[in-house]
Amino acid sequence: MKTAEELTNITRRPLETGRNSLLRYGLIAEVLFSAHSEEDFGRESYLPVHPKVIWEDIKDDLKTVIAPDTFSAMYNRLNEYSTSYSEHFKTYGIKIKRDGNVTLRYSGKWILYNILNNCLEKKNNLRMQIGGERFFDEPFVRYFKKFLALNTKVELLIDSETNIDIAKQLKNAYGDNLDIRYFSENTSGTMRNYVYGKELAVNGIKILAEEGCEPCYVGTAYVNLDDIELLNGKFENLWNLAKKLPEKTEKEK
Repeated sequence: MKTAEELTNITRRPLETGRNSLLRYGLIAEVLFSAHSEEDFGRESYLPVHPKVIWEDIKDDLKTVIAPDTFSAMYNRLNEYSTSYSEHFKTYGIKIKRDGNVTLRYSGKWILYNILNNCLEKKNNLRMQIGGERFFDEPFVRYFKKFLALNTKVELLIDSETNIDIAKQLKNAYGDNLDIRYFSENTSGTMRNYVYGKELAVNGIKILAEEGCEPCYVGTAYVNLDDIELLNGKFENLWNLAKKLPEKTEKEK
């Protein structure tokens, strides 16, 4: 923050306000601490999402508000931005490669941005344990459809029956690419877990927010293969306990 003050000649307060907005809208995650890692995260460390994912999300909107030359210039710099990002934040966007873990505070959009980038880079299966209350609303369901459009096999575990009808529609639309199971309302919790192949796993918990406020999450990202395998096994146990989606009715067929 001190460096930013010196570079921009802006006082600390508006810089903090801007940073909090980036955190709330999922463009950065806050590093709380790391373990068993050789990487130095420093003080007040934050992890931005990959510029390529941001570009994919906003490029169609940009075309309507900026000149074609400006759009082309931005696109032509994308590889440069991506190379710089990879140098600083490594393969998975969390700065560590294959050893250690890092605990973060993040928004729902940040974790989906991060997973989407990994899906764009590598073709692996994705396992997700989510709440379901907001996941099937925009913009979250739009990002989720991007995973499925990449031909990624997704196993989705929902801690709620609230949006079962929407879940069934997605299953009908994407077939074998998507498998969904769920728990009933009285067993739902705040755990939010993501296992991406043997590349990355995030074990998180939703922090309950005041009404009208954007919820945040605290989770630990793992890249060690043994840790990922352990979390994969825990997901498998929950998956076996969960209910399958109801079969199609004659009307739905």
